[in-house]
Formats: sequence, structure tokens, C-alpha cells
Amino acid sequence: MTCARLLDEVAQAQVNREAGERIARPALMRLVPFLTRDGIRSTDLARRADISKHAVGQTLKACEAQGMVEFVADPTDGRASLVRLTANGEAAFRDGRSVLAFLEGELIRTVGDTRMRGVATGLKAMLPVLQSWLESPPGPRVRKRQGTRGRVTRKARDKGRGGKGTTDK
Repeated sequence: MTCARLLDEVAQAQVNREAGERIARPALMRLVPFLTRDGIRSTDLARRADISKHAVGQTLKACEAQGMVEFVADPTDGRASLVRLTANGEAAFRDGRSVLAFLEGELIRTVGDTRMRGVATGLKAMLPVLQSWLESPPGPRVRKRQGTRGRVTRKARDKGRGGKGTTDK
């Protein structure tokens, strides 16, 4: 988890350096995997990204101002609209992917090809399992009962002494 978060931060910083301005932001990065040329409703985007509708709306307005997304009528529901990537948005998405490919190459050079292939193999094996857990979770976690860890509560101590915690009826 820490590696994924750090890679995301490094990638955003790289994109922003190359752009000469801060265009990649955490809020946008939460939305990017769900944006396509086909389009998605803002409410579905908020649900999938687990972000409030308000936050999604603000982020999409900024993306629209940059020419990365556009709002179009939903062909299945005239009252709704879809947000979809523009040609500029697709180009930005490809550019972001190329930054990730560059960083992957740097990791291979630094960490080693064998180790990186091992990570990739492990992640590929995990992907279908994690996807299946979205539909059917693995089941409840078995927890060990946590007691007082050898401590005696005041009530138990008083009860043992015949004090406040006892009833002598």
C-alpha cells in the first residue's frame, strides 16, 4: 500500500514538472481510471471513486476548463448527462501512462529486473482474486478475543474485596 501511494505521488509530481504547472491532483487521480470516451454519469463516477458528488463536480469543472473532459447528453436518459474524455483528455491519459512506464523503467534499473518481474507476477496473480472479492468477499475475519490483558478492573477489584462492587443481600 505504501509503495502504491508513493508511486502515485511521484508520478503526479513528474507529470506536474513536465507540464510546468500542477495539473495532476489526488482528486483527479481518483477519477482517471473511470473516465473514457464512452462517458459515465457523474453520480456513477462519484460512487465508483468513493468521492462525494460535490467533490467530483468540482474536479470535473476544472478538467472541463482545461479541455480534458466534456459533458454530453446521456442517450439512454434525456434528463441526465455523461462526462467523457476529450481528445486532449485521452492524450493527457496517454502521457500519464508514459510517465508510469518511465518510472517503471527507472525502478527496473534501480531495483533490478528480476525483482520487478517478481512483483509484476505477484500482482497479476492477485488481480483476479481481488476482483472476485468485490463480488463475493472472502468471509468474516476471525478475531482473537481481547480481554483486559491481565489488568483487573476497579469493579472486579472492589467486588473481590467486598467493597463497592458487591451486594451483601
